[in-house]
Amino acid sequence: MNNTIQLSIEDYISKGLHRKCYRHPNDPNKCIKVNYNVGAEDETNREISYYKHLIRRNVSFDAIAKYYGPVSTNYGKGHVFQLIRDYTGEIAIPLEKYLADTKLTKQYYDDLVTSLRNLKSALLKDRIITMTIKSKNILFQHLSADNSRLIIIDNIGNSTLIPIANYIPFFAKAKIERTWQRFLTSIIKENSNNKLIIRLVDEVNQ
Repeated sequence: MNNTIQLSIEDYISKGLHRKCYRHPNDPNKCIKVNYNVGAEDETNREISYYKHLIRRNVSFDAIAKYYGPVSTNYGKGHVFQLIRDYTGEIAIPLEKYLADTKLTKQYYDDLVTSLRNLKSALLKDRIITMTIKSKNILFQHLSADNSRLIIIDNIGNSTLIPIANYIPFFAKAKIERTWQRFLTSIIKENSNNKLIIRLVDEVNQ
């Protein structure tokens, strides 16, 4: 029996530096990430190893997409993750779109402030370490008409040679704080044309 999942161009969602993401053809709430370039395997192995570490720790996955395991596809080995959808059924849109568009920032301003605060709290609570935090790798998920959250979908894990932050809460929280502040600095820089962003970041930090 052939258990290879057949992916097609119709399933394609997006791609990052190393992997392409496809809708799972048999499950609308899952997606499959497949490597597509040289060097991708190390990156993927590091992330999957860290996901397994989080699963062993029984974290809540309030801040990051869930991981379900490896699969075989017609494009090679893939890994199955939660596909983040809005309550309408549409695939959630990256945070960067909401920060780049002044109208969207204004429309969802309070939700964005609350969701950013909640995201940081969730990362600290579960001690989830990320390589970097980028607005293009965070989805702004609308759970209902008036309830939203932010979910990180890429760059999960720790590239440190001796990853003590994975096991010692003090170092984990310090690393998360540093990464978070770099993230806030980056969204101000990347969205310099949006005059609301500096105020938004100030409120998030309060």
